[in-house]
Amino acid sequence: MTFVYFASSNENKFLEIQTLLEWEKRENKENVKIRFSSPAIKEIQSDSIIEVAEDKAKKAFDSIKRPVIVEDDGLFIEELNGFPGVYSSFAFKTIGNKGILNLLANNEKRRARFLSVFSFFDGNTIETFGGETAGHIATEVFPPGWGFDPIFKPDNEDLTYGELSIQRKNEISHRSKAFRQFLMWYKLKYNHHNI
Repeated sequence: MTFVYFASSNENKFLEIQTLLEWEKRENKENVKIRFSSPAIKEIQSDSIIEVAEDKAKKAFDSIKRPVIVEDDGLFIEELNGFPGVYSSFAFKTIGNKGILNLLANNEKRRARFLSVFSFFDGNTIETFGGETAGHIATEVFPPGWGFDPIFKPDNEDLTYGELSIQRKNEISHRSKAFRQFLMWYKLKYNHHNI
């Protein structure tokens, strides 16, 4: 049995992926096995979310010596010229949701998009997959949820990511779109190995 390790310091991301994987298994008899790993990885500073993800995948592989996937994502707010973007994790730790709302105070232009990039690396092959969900920033924090989920409302939804059920979020989220691309690619590439 071949396992792919999801390398991250954020277990919330892994829980979302596990929920999505369970659904995919029921629908498509998917048999990819994913385990969680939390190696200490120092992120490079780059304006490219793809560069960050691919570098993290290589470092994670060097650490655990197993096929890995990593995810990097960002909230890109149009009125803030794409901020926080690739620096979303840092922005959340420093100014949080209320800080983002303060930056947009009295601003009617609140368009934003969440972008997710998954990178797979097995020591030889690096493959990257992206997903995006458009929406806007709410005018207040709507718990529950983690990260920027309580302030991001996807297009055609009345609720924020944080308020949506995990099933609904997995139907429309940037993370699920990118992860599904990875699953499709992985299944085609490794199908003959009886994973």
